[in-house]
Amino acid sequence: DATQIRVYLNNNAIIDLAVDGEGRWRGDLPNVDEGIYTLRVDEMDAEGTITSRVETPFKRESAENLAAATRSGDGPVSVVTVQKGDTLWAISRERYGDGLLYVRVFEANSDDIRDPDLIYPGQVFDLPK
Repeated sequence: DATQIRVYLNNNAIIDLAVDGEGRWRGDLPNVDEGIYTLRVDEMDAEGTITSRVETPFKRESAENLAAATRSGDGPVSVVTVQKGDTLWAISRERYGDGLLYVRVFEANSDDIRDPDLIYPGQVFDLPK
């Protein structure tokens, strides 16, 4: 029943987006500086009542970092932003089809992970091929 989506960064409304007849929506976030934010999306009905909400950490990379990450030209940037409840095992199972390959993610991000049993929402990890 959603007719509109409102997108927030750090609890500041950024943009309202229309929902089509199939329940789909799409839009670009305007003028977002690099940094780590809390991205929130509220689904609203025709009266403006919030019917659902989702929040997630969101990292906006600098143009220089994105250019460096894509310089090899062998595909899109492969990263994951850790969500509440994520584990290296679950990330590896989703990415590679085998949770035992968590070591691959751990080794690729060893500068950011001290203990593979302790990762935190908002951390951004490279996902090697």
